[in-house]
Parts: sequence; structure tokens; C-alpha cells
Amino acid sequence: MHWARKKRKQFTYEADDEPIYDPEEKFKVNFYFAVIDTAIHSVEERFTLMQQISSVFGFIYDVYSLQNKTPKQIMEHCLNLEKALQHGESKDIDAFDLCSELQDIARRVQRSSSPQDVLNFIWENKLTDSVPNTVIALRILLTLPVSVASGERSFSKLKLIKTYMRTSMLQQRLVGLSTLSIEHDIAHSIDLEELVSKFAKLKAQKHKF
Repeated sequence: MHWARKKRKQFTYEADDEPIYDPEEKFKVNFYFAVIDTAIHSVEERFTLMQQISSVFGFIYDVYSLQNKTPKQIMEHCLNLEKALQHGESKDIDAFDLCSELQDIARRVQRSSSPQDVLNFIWENKLTDSVPNTVIALRILLTLPVSVASGERSFSKLKLIKTYMRTSMLQQRLVGLSTLSIEHDIAHSIDLEELVSKFAKLKAQKHKF
């Protein structure tokens, strides 16, 4: 008869070790729950930065809906954004001006307009001088790195390219192959014959006799 090994208690207040005999229950405890916990932790970690960005810039993701908010509510968001974009005595935007600008722009843009759509609307109608704080806020929002997906994609491609058979590959070639692999859509659209021809013309050396 096989006896399950018991874990020695380090403290008197610890509960008695109860071994698991059912294979299905053992698999669930030792593997399934461990995978679920790891997945949950990874998801929470990945979306932490997104939540931080949303708490500051979330109100300008849908400028049109600001019509349904009171000036006081908009001002609270603007003050929070001003504080986030302030460094010492220097600040990128003015909360009071931004609040007034957003209320004006909200009445002009279409429903479900994205931040990019709102910024394009401002540029197309030459309103940059009228709403400078809104332009700054939208440009910062649209250029913020809210995830590490690009970095993870690079490492994922790196594992596919630099195998154990290519361990002697130099850094310059590795970077080039990684770029081609990541931007494969652009790489497929390039005419190689035309590219080689242009490269040859640029590198051609004329010898005078």
C-alpha cells in the first residue's frame, strides 16, 4: 500500500496536510489553478498602464459625449489632466481654457468620433489656433505607448529568427531580419528588382581613365 508523503508542519497553528488522491482533483490543484492564477496576474499587469492612461485621458476618448456632462464635471477632468501634464512650474495645458475648448468642439464633431477624428476635424477646419490646449491633449493621447505589445512582438519574432543554428549571427543582420519579419506587409509590397537597381546606381563608382 502506497502512503502519501506528508508535509512537516513548521508552526503549531498550521492545519494538517491533506494529501489529494483523486488524479483529476490533483491535476486541477497543481496545474489548472496555477495556470489560471498566472493568466489572471499577467492580464492585470498588462492592463495596469491602460487603466492609468484611461483615468487621466479617458474623458477625451469620446469628445462628443461631453455635451452630456456639466461644466463642473468637465473641469474636474481637465484639472486632473493639467496636473498629470505638469512638471514643476511648467505645464502643457491650461485646465480652464481646455474646458471651454472641449465644450465648443463637442458641439461640432460627429457622434462616435475618435480622438484621431477630432484632431483631423480641427486641422481640416484650421481651428488649431482657437483650441490649442485641445490639440496638445489629443496629440499626447494619440502618441502615448499604452502597452508593451510592440516590445513583446519583437521578442516573439526574435525567438523565431535566432534559433540554435543561428547563434553566431551578428547584431546588424539580426536587427535587419527582425525588422523584415515584423513589417512583413511592407516588405512584400517592395519591388526588389527596382530596389536593387536604385541601390546599384547610388553605389556605382565611375572610374576615369
